[in-house]
Amino acid sequence: MTVDFFIEMAWKSALISAAALALAALLRSRAAADRVLVLQAGVVALLLLPLVSLWLPALRIEIWAAPAASAVPAVVAAPESGPVLPLTAAMQPAGTSIWDDPTPLLLIAYLAGLLMVGSRLIAGLATLRRWTAAAREVTCPEWRAALDRARWAAPDAERLRLLVSDELPSPLSWGWRRPVILIDRETLDRPEDAEAILAHEVAHVARRDWPALLLSRLVSAVFWFNPLVRWLEREVEQQTEEAADSHAIGALEPSLYARTLLNCAPVAGALPANSIASSAGALARRIRAVLDAGRRERPRGSAWTAAAMVACVGLAAPVAAVELVEAAPVPPPSAPAAPAAPPAPAAPISHAAPPAPSAPPAPVAAITVVGQAAPKAPLAPPSPGSPAPLAPAAPPAPPAAFAPAAPGTPRPPVPPRALVPVETLVAMRIHGVDPGYVGELAALGPAYARLAADDLVAMRVHDVTPAFVRDMIRAGYPNLTPDQLMAMRIHGVDARGARRAASREGRLPSVDRLVAMAIRGEI
Repeated sequence: MTVDFFIEMAWKSALISAAALALAALLRSRAAADRVLVLQAGVVALLLLPLVSLWLPALRIEIWAAPAASAVPAVVAAPESGPVLPLTAAMQPAGTSIWDDPTPLLLIAYLAGLLMVGSRLIAGLATLRRWTAAAREVTCPEWRAALDRARWAAPDAERLRLLVSDELPSPLSWGWRRPVILIDRETLDRPEDAEAILAHEVAHVARRDWPALLLSRLVSAVFWFNPLVRWLEREVEQQTEEAADSHAIGALEPSLYARTLLNCAPVAGALPANSIASSAGALARRIRAVLDAGRRERPRGSAWTAAAMVACVGLAAPVAAVELVEAAPVPPPSAPAAPAAPPAPAAPISHAAPPAPSAPPAPVAAITVVGQAAPKAPLAPPSPGSPAPLAPAAPPAPPAAFAPAAPGTPRPPVPPRALVPVETLVAMRIHGVDPGYVGELAALGPAYARLAADDLVAMRVHDVTPAFVRDMIRAGYPNLTPDQLMAMRIHGVDARGARRAASREGRLPSVDRLVAMAIRGEI
């Protein structure tokens, strides 16, 4: 999990939540139950978002990136004399701080928020279990008769229990396999509200609203940093309560049902349960929906609702699979080469007389002593008719470097013949760049036989071994540059991960793609 992954989850969850809320708003002329289905589809899409982003094939979209500077270092000729800066300090890997890589800090902040929101959800479930364990069966005849009349709407009415608790502030229902309706002592003393309260809570049980509510709370905990997801959760809860009101009001007087809503106190602490009570703003909205005959009679279940659900899922799937990648930067155009100078015209060939044949070389002694004249061989007399022999040439002058100098004259300094500075040789010795290491790399191919001394030291520092280079060549990555090898070594890219990434994507990923996948933990 990296910073890029958190940013990706943030904008994707915001886009899916906004789409679900917008599609539900377009169905404002339909029943509340239809809007609940669309919002619940958005909740399921958010719940599957991390899994789809990590495991399904990515839909890559290239985005524009500024052209990067050339990665080819400029070759600067070293001065003939003068001090050479030590290279050992530059060879050491630079230390990183928390501001250079904020991933650990961001992960700690996310886990802290998840722990805070998740602990509230777990505490609410524990509170419901404690209240249910301490509750007692309702034996009031009016409440039992109202429960029998409302049970026809619940498919699992036999398992539905009606309990009273002394700690409960307002009636609510929760549970899936063994649903429970809890009422408080004050509500138990108002049997005239039994019909409306039980009709509402039984509607929740019949519609399976509690598992959907729990999923929306779970999604809100996972994406706690996104306000649109929390807005989606509140809208799911509001529309669920309005759908339960529409389901329960069929056999009741609207004014009586609205009075019952006003008599119920809101549940404190936002417990993970379906409650007939709600906040002041949501309660006013529900009462208007109950008393408005036009809103009560809105149709439900149409092709528009199905189309909205398909559109929500159809938008969420490609959004979850989208992966934004930077387009390859276009290299800047190189400067035009200077026009070559026209070749100088060749000098005309003069037809001169052929040179006279030279005399055969005179035999010389086998050993010549420097500083003494070599003995001359006797010249043979010329034969009749032969050309006159050439005069012996003067002996060449000795080089100036070997000319005897006057006494006390300092000799000029001899220019250095070494091409590698002493500091680089020391760094090669310290980090283990020996002839064996260089020879093993050179045996892997021409690209590794002409590496600079600085690159060899840097590769040795980052543990780029000949075995690692050989494995990457066998995995399909020949002629890797030292920077690519060091980047792959730093981020843990090996031959096995490269083959796994190639099998997953159906083709051989680039080196940058491999490093990005390793940073995100995908290989």
